[in-house]
Amino acid sequence: MPLPRFDRLAPDARAAILAVARSHFARDGRDGASLNRIIADCGISKTSAYHYFDGKDDLFAAVAADTTARVSAVLGPWAPVRTTDELWEQFAAGSARLSGHLREHPDDRAVLAAAPPAPGEGGEWIAAMVADGVRIGLIDAGPGLELITAATAAVIGVADARALARPGRALDHPGDGVPLRTLLERLWTAR
Repeated sequence: MPLPRFDRLAPDARAAILAVARSHFARDGRDGASLNRIIADCGISKTSAYHYFDGKDDLFAAVAADTTARVSAVLGPWAPVRTTDELWEQFAAGSARLSGHLREHPDDRAVLAAAPPAPGEGGEWIAAMVADGVRIGLIDAGPGLELITAATAAVIGVADARALARPGRALDHPGDGVPLRTLLERLWTAR
């Protein structure tokens, strides 16, 4: 992650550096992007760059974290629901917001596709959704709330990774003809 000096930069300066780097990483890939070209396009010296980041991997991690925060803001917080229909409507609306954002911001999509998922990414949103699902009787919590929440996060994470790797695919449709809702319903239902 960035060194403390980076955090002391003005917010506009930080955002500008991250935007330039995001563009390079999206266009050239994590490995193909040139730190020297990013530094030059940012208009900062190499010395300054190394005061802010330990190297290209550190810069990429900062870009990925910033991108994840931007996308999480688009998703917004989970609002408590009263019915199964409300849960699925909120889930679909969140997926639509994310898909729309990533269509409009292909650099974000490319960076997220190249970034390994952070542990617990989306955890609060998913935990709140699962807790609501248990409370309204949609989800069988017999295996344990922690396990069901982790399994739900894993299924959503795999679906997201597949969708990110295929730019034409919506986030709520992981492929192979099975919508994400169907996968989650199968996971959540005791038989």
